[in-house]
Amino acid sequence: MSCDKYKEMIQLYSDGELEKDRESYIFTHLSGCEECRLFIRSLNALSANVRQEEFPHELETRIFDSISSKELRKENRLFRNVFVRAVSYAVVLFLLAASIFLYQQANDYKTELTNMNRQIQSQAQTIELLYNTLPPTVVHADYEHEIIIRANM
Repeated sequence: MSCDKYKEMIQLYSDGELEKDRESYIFTHLSGCEECRLFIRSLNALSANVRQEEFPHELETRIFDSISSKELRKENRLFRNVFVRAVSYAVVLFLLAASIFLYQQANDYKTELTNMNRQIQSQAQTIELLYNTLPPTVVHADYEHEIIIRANM
């Protein structure tokens, strides 16, 4: 194992959280590693300084106040998230209503276009029938050479 793993185990040992069967590994490694011995000494010195240090009485109050302010921030974030969701849903519903309206308009235009197309086809057939029912045209010229044009239909 690397010294980093042993240092993690040393920290757990210092906090009293290391399993008893693992302590022998630490002490065996400490017998041969100067770096880890210095690490455990510095950790012990730090623990001793922390035990001697007295904490101010208002520290607990400040900690609880900061926790409650964080909870308020979480509630504000929750409110903002709910507000954002509500606005998002409103936008989605508006877009859905607009798309349904536009779809109906497109269908109305399609129906109108189909009706106009039928009307144009009907008018084209009527014009074709009228054109075919006209009598053939005969043109007589008063010139020397007479030109006669007859429609053969």
